[in-house]
Amino acid sequence: MGSTTTGTEHYVARQEGGRVYCYQVGRGEPLVFMSKGSGRSFRLVTDMFASHFTCYVLDAPGYDRSDIPRSWLATKRWSVPDYTEAVLEVLDIVGITQCSFVGDHTGSMIVLDIAANHPGRVKKLVLDCLPYWDQRKGEIVWEKFYKPQNSDTNSYDVPVIPLLLPWDEAKEKEPGLTLEEWKILDELNRRDRRWHRVHQEANAHFDTESLGPRVKAPTLLIYGEGDPTLRGAERANAAIENSIIKVLRGTPGSAHESQPKEFAKDAVDFLLDRH
Repeated sequence: MGSTTTGTEHYVARQEGGRVYCYQVGRGEPLVFMSKGSGRSFRLVTDMFASHFTCYVLDAPGYDRSDIPRSWLATKRWSVPDYTEAVLEVLDIVGITQCSFVGDHTGSMIVLDIAANHPGRVKKLVLDCLPYWDQRKGEIVWEKFYKPQNSDTNSYDVPVIPLLLPWDEAKEKEPGLTLEEWKILDELNRRDRRWHRVHQEANAHFDTESLGPRVKAPTLLIYGEGDPTLRGAERANAAIENSIIKVLRGTPGSAHESQPKEFAKDAVDFLLDRH
């Protein structure tokens, strides 16, 4: 993960769900990082937490080094609560009964679900770009944002995202895309493009607004100024009783990727009660 701190890599075998990749580094109380897909997205910030916490950075089930869940292969159904169940099973196997969490986008939804429905497992939350919507708003997100991405109607029984352009073409079309990101996406797409659609459907059709009022853990909401999820930030802050909010100016998307030093400082100060 590009870390200057020595860490260890693990594959946690779920009883019925395949393996989940976990990168562990640091010392202190446990802090679990849950991304929207690959845990590599936290590589720029992990070291800044590792001197205070034992960090467990997960690849979401089905992404990067984690297996596509066998239960989904059998049923073709998946949801955010299924992610929640997978994460809690991993924590049980590792031996973590309670911890703080850092989540990003869909990872924030998973963490919010844990805090609302399993409050004893959570100390504090840091949520980067939490999508905060009800089912109606989520359906609009699906129709306007996710559904048009699924334009390949020839490869599966439902429309899926097309295969990525070759790297030389992709970097010209998306200058911000890195080769590492392209390789991860390309590998995932070739593994099973329907899984990517299922992940998008789970995200868009999950009602986070119903969970907010039930979350009692101290929560730091961080948003990038340019991220589309910012439109729900004030609603989330108003609904989550013990929350504070910070918007990082000049940040186009996930704050931990665009402004890692500022994100880490704010998050560590919050987690250590230094804010």
